[in-house]
Amino acid sequence: MKTFNVSPSDSGIWNRLELERFLIENQDKDIKLMLQEEGCSCVEIGLYDLLDLYNFKSVVIESSNIFEHHPVYKSVLSPRAFKFFDLPTSVDYQKIHKWNQSKSFGILYNRPIWHRLGLLAHMYEYHRHQTLFNFRHDPGCVDQRKLFELTELFMHHPESAANFLKHYRDFPLRLENHDGYTKGASTKQHVDQLCNFYENFLVDIVAETFVKGVTFFATEKTVRPFLLKKPFVAMAASNHLLYLRQMGFKTFYEYWDEDYDGFSEINRYSKILNLLDHLSGKSNKELSEMYNDMQGILDHNYNLITSGKFSTNLKIAT
Repeated sequence: MKTFNVSPSDSGIWNRLELERFLIENQDKDIKLMLQEEGCSCVEIGLYDLLDLYNFKSVVIESSNIFEHHPVYKSVLSPRAFKFFDLPTSVDYQKIHKWNQSKSFGILYNRPIWHRLGLLAHMYEYHRHQTLFNFRHDPGCVDQRKLFELTELFMHHPESAANFLKHYRDFPLRLENHDGYTKGASTKQHVDQLCNFYENFLVDIVAETFVKGVTFFATEKTVRPFLLKKPFVAMAASNHLLYLRQMGFKTFYEYWDEDYDGFSEINRYSKILNLLDHLSGKSNKELSEMYNDMQGILDHNYNLITSGKFSTNLKIAT
C-alpha cells in the first residue's frame, strides 16, 4: 500500500500539489493518506472531493478526528488521537494555581489563523489593559506574513480584520524567549513554556487549531487550563465543550453563557466576542469571587486530567 502524509489546515491542504501528483501516480492502487496526527474535517479541507476525481482500489485515511467518516473511503483513528491528554505521572503545577488579579484574560497564540487574529485584535482594541498577550508571529516579516489568514478573517468578521490592520505594527507581542512553537513537543513541554504567566490572568481565551466542520481534536491549548486550574472560553469546532463534558470534564456554564459552543464558526466567533465583552465589565472583586466559587470545577478538571481516568468514548452531537 502506498502512503502519503497530508498537511492539513482548517480549510485546505498545504501540500495539495504534492498530494495531487501522488494521487495521479497511484490510480487503481491501494493507498493510505496520513493526516500527520491532525484532527481536521476531511470534508472542510476538500480531501474527499479531490479523491473523487480519481479511481483507486482502496483508500484508507488515518486521522485524529474521532468523528471522521465516509461511506466509500475508510477512516481509521490515529492511535495518538488523544496524545495531548497523555501526561507523565510526575506532573505537578500546584505552586502556580493562583491569580494575582493583574489581568482578566490571557491570549497565548502562535500560528496566525483567522480566529486567533480576530480574538487578538478584538481584545487589543477594546480590552487591552485587561489582557495579557503573547502573540509570536511578526506581520512585519514577509515570510511570516504569508501565514496570516487575514482574507478569511475579513470574510468572517470585517470589523475584526479592520481592528487587526489598525494595530498590526504593534505585533508581535512576546512574553517569552521562544520565537516560535516547538512542533512535536509533549503537552508538558508546551505547558511548561507558558505556565509561569498563568498567575497573571484569570480566563484563558483558547483558540484551537480546527474550528470548521464535524470534528473533535483537543490540543494542549485545551489541556493547559485544566492543568493550571483556570477557566476558559474556547473557540474550537462546534460542540467542543459538549465533547469535553462527555470525557468527564466540567465547563463553566454556571458562570457565563456557553451556548456559543453549538453554533457554526462565524456565529460562534461573534458570540464569543460578545461573551468576552460581557466578562470585561466585571470588576476584579466580582471575578475573584467567581474564581473562588469555581474552585470545585477547577479541582475536578485537574484531578481528572492528571489521573488519566477520563473517557474517550464520545458520541457525535446530533
